[in-house]
Amino acid sequence: DSRIQTAAVKIAETGLNAWLISGTTNLYYFTGTAQNGLLFIFDNGKHLFLVRKSLERAINESGLTEIVGFRSLKELDDRVHGVYGSTLKFCGFEGSTVPVSLFTRYQSTLPDCEFSDVSMEVRWLRSVKSDFELQCMVKAGKQTEAVFRHMKDFIRPGISELDIAAEAEYVARKNGHQGIIRMHGFNAELYYGVITAGESANLPTDFDGPSGSSGLYPSAPHPAGRVKVTAGKPVLVDFMGAHMGYLCDETRVYFPGDPSDEVIRLHQNCVQIQTFVADRLKPGAVPSEIYEETRKFAEGMGLTKNLMGFGPNQVRFFGHGLGLEVDELPVIAPQFDRELVEGITIAVEPKYYVEGLGAVGVENTFAVTGLGGNRLVEFPDDLIPVPSTTGGRGGGHV
Repeated sequence: DSRIQTAAVKIAETGLNAWLISGTTNLYYFTGTAQNGLLFIFDNGKHLFLVRKSLERAINESGLTEIVGFRSLKELDDRVHGVYGSTLKFCGFEGSTVPVSLFTRYQSTLPDCEFSDVSMEVRWLRSVKSDFELQCMVKAGKQTEAVFRHMKDFIRPGISELDIAAEAEYVARKNGHQGIIRMHGFNAELYYGVITAGESANLPTDFDGPSGSSGLYPSAPHPAGRVKVTAGKPVLVDFMGAHMGYLCDETRVYFPGDPSDEVIRLHQNCVQIQTFVADRLKPGAVPSEIYEETRKFAEGMGLTKNLMGFGPNQVRFFGHGLGLEVDELPVIAPQFDRELVEGITIAVEPKYYVEGLGAVGVENTFAVTGLGGNRLVEFPDDLIPVPSTTGGRGGGHV
């Protein structure tokens, strides 16, 4: 209910009567259940949760008081009037995700209401995490730790990216992974992460992230394919834990054999960049300024051309918001000028891509605090050595 009250204050401040929430992520955030329905949050602090399916689960799972079933959008006006006491004149909705076909039905059902997009307001509200949310993310991080520990004894030359992905999913699910990764962006799809063996990391990608992938088919161009691990080339495991809706995004790199001094240096440079960013994750800091400072810091180490993506894969960010979705606000990137506040969570992921070799680097999730970024997972960042020959426990190949 505190989230409802916080939203109600925002609604009143902007001169609206209500927010109409229909996206699964936001419904879960405000109601505590992911059931199919619509939520009205009113400027006076009241709410109305209309559930299409399942009403029984919604009542059992949600802590809200005004939960009722409904069958048709035609009921909205009467239902709203019964709780709010009058007809809505100004209502915010999730314009970045609601289909036009659904929005036009909102308009026809509430003909006297003027709608405005409040997607960004809702996303910024969600960006600041409570202690409970942070604990959920820490528990999600325990899943990634379990995966990373297991992979030290699993990754060998001869096994494929798909072998690793299947094993990682098995370990994560056994440790409570929810099996779903949610994203905000239109047409955005994602597995638990990205698994790359050697130069697979340098392949072209449609995804707005630094790592490429061979993929299995053109229909699924990421996150893992049939490329096999070979001695002397890094294996990147970018993996997300997920506990009670909340994510923790981590990356570690395994190396079959002895890495060259240059590979070790590049990896250590990425770890240094991560520390540089994390130290600046304090209330009042500006993400766009952190990005520019970090870019210059990396430039001073000679890391420019293939930092954060090989060739055309290069992206212009060093970290992204994280929580119920993998692409939350803010982003450590140009044009993100809103100051950080305590409780925002950001996945920092400096990675470097070497022609003919693949990717090195690291990723960890941090919470913004007065002392800088508080790291949620303590698994070491070093290159992780694995055998350079086949044999040992590798499981059946896919």
